Amino acid sequence: MEVDMFISSARATGIESGNDRGIREVRMTFLSVDDSVTIRKIVSLALKGAGHTVVEAGNGKEGLEALKIVKADCIILDINMPEMNGIEFLKARKTDPRISRIPVIVLTTQDEDALKNQALALGASGFIAKPFQKDALLATIKAIAG
Repeated sequence: MEVDMFISSARATGIESGNDRGIREVRMTFLSVDDSVTIRKIVSLALKGAGHTVVEAGNGKEGLEALKIVKADCIILDINMPEMNGIEFLKARKTDPRISRIPVIVLTTQDEDALKNQALALGASGFIAKPFQKDALLATIKAIAG
């Protein structure tokens, strides 16, 4: 199976760099897993705009394949996807020691408490409902992933 991945430009992962305000920021690599190309692009633009690297996958299965190749610092995950949904992805992630500690932020249209509780029980670190604001995404990432 070929994995559809899009890797942003050459900003290095985990390298600290100073900005013009003297604040040191850590560049991170994110895996965005969503069947919506539009949502993946919105997430990608927000994260790239903040200086991060983004890898994209169209479903959970592609996301797991991508994690064999790319060392992600954080995963942005949809729930409703074909082939392997977000809950199935979280279950698979939980059993794989290579990726089980990577923080996961669930970004989905489903905002039910039962789903949130299930995702959190499976190791999700945060939950954002779509539609979302870029600032809310970046604030959640900063709170969870550093």
